[in-house]
This record gives sequence, C-alpha cells and structure tokens, in this order.
Amino acid sequence: MSSPTPTTPPADPGFDPLVFWIQHKMKIVFLGGLLIVGLTTFAISEIVRTSNNAASRDLFAKASTVEDFRKVVTEYPSTAAGANAHLLLAEKLREEGKFDDSAKVLQTFIEKYPTHELISGAYTSLAANLEAQGKVDEALSAYQKVSTSYANSFSVPAALLAQARILTGKEKTEEARRIYEQVMTQFPDNPAAQQAAQDLRRLKK
Repeated sequence: MSSPTPTTPPADPGFDPLVFWIQHKMKIVFLGGLLIVGLTTFAISEIVRTSNNAASRDLFAKASTVEDFRKVVTEYPSTAAGANAHLLLAEKLREEGKFDDSAKVLQTFIEKYPTHELISGAYTSLAANLEAQGKVDEALSAYQKVSTSYANSFSVPAALLAQARILTGKEKTEEARRIYEQVMTQFPDNPAAQQAAQDLRRLKK
C-alpha cells in the first residue's frame, strides 16, 4: 500500500492592499466620511467659538451702560464675557435703583453659571440689593450664606463687614465686635482688615 502523498499548504500571499480595498471599500469610505465630518464640525465650532470670544471681549471692553452690558449678555451668552457682563449689568441696575431688575439678572447668572469663579460675588450683590431696599434681616441671612457657603472666596471679607454693619444697626454690638475682630485676624493683609479696625474703634466709642 502506497503512503499518501503529503499536501503542501498554499503559500501565504501576504497583505494585498488591493484585495483589502475591494473587500472593505464601502466600510472605509463610510468611516472616512464620518471622520471628515467630525473634524470639520470640530474645526467650525472652534472657529466660531474663537471668533465669538474675540468679538464678545471687544464688546465687553467697550461696554459702559446698561444697554451695552445687556447687549453682551444677549448676543454672547456662552462666552466668559457674556457671563461677566451679568454682574456689571446688575451693578449698573442697582446704581439706578432698579433693585428687582438687578436681582433678576443675578439670579439668571447663578442659574446659568453655578460654578463660575465669581458666583460668590453674585450672592454678595443679591445681599447688597436687599440691604439697599431696607430688607436688613434678609440681607443679613444672604451675607451669612456667602461667608459660610463660600468660605474661601474673595467675597468673604466684604460679606463679614456687611454683617457687622447690620448687626451694629440692630444694636447687637457684641456680635458685631466679634465679626470685626474675625476680619482683622482672618484677613490681616486685606483692606477689609483696616476697615474693620476703623469700624471697631467707632463701635467702642
């Protein structure tokens, strides 16, 4: 009986780009199209964002009136300048005695930009509006919220001074004295410390 003739496996032709292209042409074209669309969309969005930021910064730099700041807020709501314009718009409205309008702008800012670095300033401005309207108890609570909820923010010294001022007006001099001393101890290099020292001297007299 003759032994079977061994068969030799066909040689591996290796990677053939033409065969691969023919087999996967539609998939390659489809994925390539998606990549191009994605890159194009990203590029366009970056161009628009950069352009908007530049335009918003220019408009913000030139703004000086309620109308100017409102225009920045309206036309560039998703930019840093648009966010910051809310605070200056609220300040301008407060200067004009439009406290309710100012408060609405600040509430909008708080809702739209809850993690903004100036969020504590927005709450402090709300408290200032309340104080200016004679709502001292509400203002005191608002200032206390700033000094406790945003204890590491730039707004704390001003919020503490305001609390002491209101407490002095309510003849709660001991509480006011403790706050002035707190400001002097906690923020010795801040101008608020000098103000606290002056107010404390007047309080003792």
